[in-house]
Amino acid sequence: MTMPNTLAATREALLALLRAVPAVGQVHPCERYASDDRGFKAAYQYRHTDPATDGFGADAHIRGWYLRRAATSELNADGRILNEHTWQMRGYLSFNGAVDSELIFDDLVERMRDAARLAGNLGLPGLLGASTAEERGLQVASSGPVWFAGALCHSAVLQLKTRNWAEWRKP
Repeated sequence: MTMPNTLAATREALLALLRAVPAVGQVHPCERYASDDRGFKAAYQYRHTDPATDGFGADAHIRGWYLRRAATSELNADGRILNEHTWQMRGYLSFNGAVDSELIFDDLVERMRDAARLAGNLGLPGLLGASTAEERGLQVASSGPVWFAGALCHSAVLQLKTRNWAEWRKP
């Protein structure tokens, strides 16, 4: 597959990738806002289509992500302009000690990382770069408990770098 040629195309490819991860929850193309906790909760409310998926069963709960472009670097590569975008995905999952929700959340994060690792359509840096220490794939930047939508939740910030050739825009 070829890499996307615009920021919007890269965002769409990332959304499709994340939404294909089983039981990922709600996936938003940008951060959602609401005037109250009820609105936040509604935007991230999730119920499994298969209650046997994990310990949450058929119960509605907070499970969702949003995508943000956090930075872009423009590089000269053999006379062409290459954009390298840094993306952040922030996610939330209701805290439920009775079902070991932290383990469910960790497993979900790892399934998302697996999906990104295998993606051939995002303009990802090569699997092995110039050295074995080169960053590649979906990185876990932070993870821990937060209050979200009036509820205690697990949260993580994941980061990913993608690349695309810049298209020249005429004024």
